[in-house]
Amino acid sequence: MCDAVAAGIAFAVIGSGLGIASQVVSYQQQQANVAYRNQVAEQEYEFAQMQVSSAREYESQKSILQDDIISQNATIAALAHASDIAQLNLALSQEQEAAAQKKREAAVAGLQMRGEVLASGKSGAVVDSLIADFYRQQANFDFATSRNLAFTFQQGQQQKVGAQATYASRLASQNPYLKQTILDPIRPIKTPDPSALPYVLNAGSAVASSIAGGMSLTSGLKGLNATKPPPVPGLPTNSLGGSEVSAAVKAGWPGSLLY
Repeated sequence: MCDAVAAGIAFAVIGSGLGIASQVVSYQQQQANVAYRNQVAEQEYEFAQMQVSSAREYESQKSILQDDIISQNATIAALAHASDIAQLNLALSQEQEAAAQKKREAAVAGLQMRGEVLASGKSGAVVDSLIADFYRQQANFDFATSRNLAFTFQQGQQQKVGAQATYASRLASQNPYLKQTILDPIRPIKTPDPSALPYVLNAGSAVASSIAGGMSLTSGLKGLNATKPPPVPGLPTNSLGGSEVSAAVKAGWPGSLLY
């Protein structure tokens, strides 16, 4: 009977130990899995932050480069505009000087003609009419020369307006770079640590099952001992309560009634 109880207790203890150990290992493995997933998520988040930082730096560099191009373009456009205006002003000055020179030459020619008429010693209405005609021709020439010069100045002003438009077009050919909006990555939500309660309950269930199994084993062994025949008088019994007939026969046991 004691052996049956001891076997049941041993079964219960071993089964309980294995059940508890199995649940402890499962819980630790689940903890390791959660920690690994959280670590991977954190590394991916840090990598995403590095990508965002790099992209923003790239956008900043593009904006700075475009600003430099705009500044250089504005400088070149201003120099070109100043050169165009200077050339137009020079051309107008040359036209003005040429018109003045023509007027002086015409005036000198008119004076020479009038002087020749007066030097001839002639007088009268014909001479007066001739001199008046010289003055009239000179006035017409001066008027035509001044009118042509005015047209030239007007054309120069229109060319200056065109140069101003060209200057504005050169400035507008380069626009500031509009940096793209890059959002920060979303911080990952970490997986919470697993609860130990399910594993504790499973371990308790394993212990209860092991105890029930041990009790069932003890009951079975007790029932088995109860169904064995009683020992034969005069024969030694084994650990299970049976007679060691074979050993007694071999030893020539004198008290055996069945020998």
